Amino acid sequence: MAKKELKLFIWTNFSPDYSGGLAFAIAENETAARKAIEKDRGYSVYDWGDLEIRRIDWRVARSVSGGS
Repeated sequence: MAKKELKLFIWTNFSPDYSGGLAFAIAENETAARKAIEKDRGYSVYDWGDLEIRRIDWRVARSVSGGS
């Protein structure tokens, strides 16, 4: 079975009101990413803004430690 390639979909200026928002999803394609975001929101998105698509390299990890 072939491994499915996932991508990171990032929308800037997403669903703007007084300022632009941000949305992201990790999915196989743009359609699946949009559906996942609309499912999370519970309603349809009217203005998606600008889309950037990034390849995902699962060998990369990042973290941020808490502090005072």
